[in-house]
Amino acid sequence: MSKTCVMTDIHGRLDALLALLDQVPAGSKLIFLGDYIDRGSQSAEVVALVRTLQADGAVCLRGNNEDMMCNPDTMGGTWMANGGSATVESYKDPLTGEINAGLMEEHAAWFETLPTVYRDEHRVYVHAGVDESHDLRHMPESITQWYRYPKGADFGYRGLHVVHGHTPGIVQLANRTCLDGGKTLTCGVFDDDVAGGPVELLT
Repeated sequence: MSKTCVMTDIHGRLDALLALLDQVPAGSKLIFLGDYIDRGSQSAEVVALVRTLQADGAVCLRGNNEDMMCNPDTMGGTWMANGGSATVESYKDPLTGEINAGLMEEHAAWFETLPTVYRDEHRVYVHAGVDESHDLRHMPESITQWYRYPKGADFGYRGLHVVHGHTPGIVQLANRTCLDGGKTLTCGVFDDDVAGGPVELLT
C-alpha cells in the first residue's frame, strides 16, 4: 500500500525534521505544507534540506511565514515579530557573523515559485485552509495562507478531505485534519488507496 506523509510548520527545527524523516515509511510520497522558517534557529538549513527533498519528488507548498519573508516591507514589521529575526540569524556565517544575503535571496526566490494548494485523488493539501465557494485554481491567498478554521469546524472541500497546518493543535475530523502540532513537529501518514484522515501520526 502506498503512503503519503505530510508535515507542516517546521519553523526552523532541523533536528525535529530529521527525526521525523527517519520514521517515514520507505517509498512514501512527501508533502510539506509550508512554514519552513522562523522561530527556530536553523531555518536556512531546513530550507536547504527541503529543497533537496523536492528535487527527489517531494511536494512543497508555501506558507504564510514564507510570504512574510518575501514581502517584509508590506507586513508592517510582522515578520520580525513572528520569528523573522531567528531566520536572519540562521543565514549568518558562523565565523564572520556576516549575513549571506545571496542565499537569503535565493531561498526567497524559491519560495515565490511554490504553489499554495495541492490535491490528489482523496485529499486537498494547503497551509491554512480552503473555501468551497472558490475553485482550487483561484483560491484567494488570504484563505490558503491565513485562514483559521473555527474550533471543531468539520469542513472538507467538495467531497475531499482537507489537510492543513497553520493553526496550532492536532485536529482529526471526518473531513479535515490539522497537523500543526505546535511545539511537537508531527507527520501525518495517509493511505493513498483510502479516503479520509491519517492512518498514523508520527512525532
